[in-house]
Parts: sequence; C-alpha cells; structure tokens
Amino acid sequence: MSLVFDLYVPARSWLHRLDPRVKLWLVVLGLGGAFLLHAWWQQALFLLGLLLLLRSASLAWQKLHWLWRQMRWLVIFILVLQPIFTPGGATLVAVGPLQLTMEGIQRALLLALRALTMAYVAGGLLFTTEQQALVRALVRLGVPYTWGLTLSLTLRFLPALGDLFSKVREAQAARGWVAEGNFFRRAREYLPVLVAVIIGTLRMGDQLTLALAARGLGSAQQRTTWRDLEMQPFDWWVLIGSTAGALLLLLL
Repeated sequence: MSLVFDLYVPARSWLHRLDPRVKLWLVVLGLGGAFLLHAWWQQALFLLGLLLLLRSASLAWQKLHWLWRQMRWLVIFILVLQPIFTPGGATLVAVGPLQLTMEGIQRALLLALRALTMAYVAGGLLFTTEQQALVRALVRLGVPYTWGLTLSLTLRFLPALGDLFSKVREAQAARGWVAEGNFFRRAREYLPVLVAVIIGTLRMGDQLTLALAARGLGSAQQRTTWRDLEMQPFDWWVLIGSTAGALLLLLL
C-alpha cells in the first residue's frame, strides 16, 4: 500500500518562491495572531484574509476544501459541545443543568475559527514548500538534520493516516461492511477497520525506514547540499513587512 507523504502543490507563485525560513516565521506570526484575536468576528476576518492569501498563491479551492474536510468533524465537535459548557451571558435554552448561552455560542465560534485558522496556516506551509527545502530551512536555523526530517515527516504523516483510514473504510464498505446501531455498537463495528489501519501504518513505517536507510540517513559523512538557501530582496521585504504588521496588531 503506497501513500503520498508530500502535500506540496507545484506552482511558481510568490509564496512558493519565498524562502522557507521566512515562511516558517510567517507560520509563527499566523499562529500568534490566531491566539491574539479574542472576538469571533475578528477571527473570521483573519481566516478570510488567510484564504485569500492562499488563493493568491495559486492554491486551488479543491485543495483548500480538502483541508476543510479533514477539520470539519473537529469544528462540528467544538460548535456542538463548547456552547453547553461555557457559563455566562444571556441564557437562550436550559435543559436541566445544561444551559445554552450567547457567550457560549460566541466562544464556540471563536474556538472553531481559531482551529481552522491554525490548520490553514500550517497547510499553507506544507502546500507551498518542498520537503527538502523545509528540512534545509530547519537545519539552517540550527535544528539537527534528523530532528528537522522527523518534524517534516510528522507533518506529512498525519494526513497520510487520514487518507489510509478513508481508503480502508471505503474498501470495507465495498465488501458489505456497515456500521449501524448506537455508539458502542458502531465502535465495535469499526474494529476491522482499525486493525487494517494499524497493519497499514506498520507497513508504511517499514517502507519509510528502508527508504531513509537507502538514502544514507545516519551516515557519519558530512552532508552536502545541491541547492543552498539564500535570502533574496523580496524575502527580506516580506520578513520586515510581516514583522511590522504583527507588532502593529500586538499594539492594537
């Protein structure tokens, strides 16, 4: 079973050409901005601007929608449960000890939009940066090569697991597998799917180990680089402009 570990989308946009070290800094600023905004409408505007920014980098709506599909259950989970467990504000509906308040709804919207913002910030990095360039950027920032490679593979391994789970579930459904009944019965019906996913994950791990060994990972010899990273004038302008914008947001 082969899976694609790389989420990179080849293109020649301004974001693709940007130095990966600058993109890592933009990720830090984006995640920081997501936590600095404390109103749901501010978070919504921030997310909208982020989506427009990614669209300007030649990322198709299909790719952005794919990331939304990976996050939709978490977003629904937040929107359903968070309003019930957030006290304060005007009570809209009360059922026993559970209360649905306006404060809870606003808090749920804020957390759901924040989770989406964090996902699209990380997705923007993975969609526009080759794995080799990302590892090289981490190494140039002082991170050991094995650590940088491990982090890069981890960021790509999680979507691969989700894709594996979807493929196994579709294959089981084609063979007549159906999950019905209450929560516990459905959880028990998913056992064959989970077993197949675990086996597939172990197989993927073996394939990855052989691939890394074949490329000399762990060799004591000095590593060489085919194309080194060099900051261009546009990279410096983006770095300075984004930092100034983040400081302005912090002051506000």
